[in-house]
Amino acid sequence: MSNADATTQSDETVGQMLGGLVFLKTADRASMVDFYTDRLGMSVWLEQPHITILKHGNMVLGFHQIQPDTEDAPDLQGMITLVYPSKEQVDEMHNTLEDIADGAPRHNERYRIYQFFAQDPEGRNLEFQAFLHPLSEVSSCPTSN
Repeated sequence: MSNADATTQSDETVGQMLGGLVFLKTADRASMVDFYTDRLGMSVWLEQPHITILKHGNMVLGFHQIQPDTEDAPDLQGMITLVYPSKEQVDEMHNTLEDIADGAPRHNERYRIYQFFAQDPEGRNLEFQAFLHPLSEVSSCPTSN
């Protein structure tokens, strides 16, 4: 693309993500998007054919609809951890998700975090936590020198 072309593009940032995203296969993309946006407060970042990419702070998570003519199954391994800046926000999430939480939020002295666990409608493990110690900043935007 020439410099002239670049100056005629919209005000949207084009291709300026530095980081990564995780894609998960799902049998019901619409239900997963509803759950993650309505219940967990994530927002839709990008829609593509058969894919919805969600964001929560600097976490980017994509759900890819399994096509009916395949033997694919939903990706259920691992854990999706949503991190909050304070214990109070973890408590707020617990109040919202009490019906699917594994119990009350608790301190984990080993990792110096405050956490609780739950599962999404397809059975993926979810963790909600706040770090109880200082952290360096993590950003998905490149910095200019």
